[in-house]
Amino acid sequence: MAKRGKSKHKRILKLKRKEKLKAGKLVRFDLQNSPKKCKGIKNKYCYQTNIHNLIYKGATFENVRYQASNITKCNYREASLTGVDFCNSNLKNSDFRNSKLKNVIFFNCNLKNCDFEGTKMEDVYFICTNINSAKNLILNSKCEVITTYPKLNLSKRMNENINALAGNYNIFKPHVIHVTENKPNFWIIKILLDYVDESNLERCFYALQKRKDTRNFCSMFEYKQFIDSYLKR
Repeated sequence: MAKRGKSKHKRILKLKRKEKLKAGKLVRFDLQNSPKKCKGIKNKYCYQTNIHNLIYKGATFENVRYQASNITKCNYREASLTGVDFCNSNLKNSDFRNSKLKNVIFFNCNLKNCDFEGTKMEDVYFICTNINSAKNLILNSKCEVITTYPKLNLSKRMNENINALAGNYNIFKPHVIHVTENKPNFWIIKILLDYVDESNLERCFYALQKRKDTRNFCSMFEYKQFIDSYLKR
């Protein structure tokens, strides 16, 4: 009887999860100590994910944003992470050995005992993150450590375009370029301004307002992709 009741409870939770996904609501992913190898994910905003001791060895992640998440003691050995933002997240004891990180952001993260031995990094940003608590982390010329809040004097038109984008639910929900509806995320805006000059970034933000499909703007990397596509670089 107890087993039957537990199975029924799982079915109910699964149905509720599907209903929330159909309604476009955020569904928190929660899983610990699974012996099975987990698949990577793509084009997803993950809010308050709670995972522990999972195996992502050799998995592929692309255009993913983790916000306010616990990702502890997870195995990312030999995994490929492209366009992944870890924001305000706890990655304590996770293993990134021999992985490939490209356009990855660690913003205000706990990297205590994270092992980066043999990790290949390209355009990796450590923002307000204590890198000294990580193990075997060797930075190269394509890594950037940012500890000072950027002071930007944006044009009126740029601010108007950023504020207009806050009205787009798909753009605003992951909080990539917005902190609040009226406050830009200067950390990310600064990185984008290092990637392209202000006049062109302004053009891209204006064009983005006209774009019909904005479902996948989950990470800073996706904005870079759009900039390259729009400017035909």
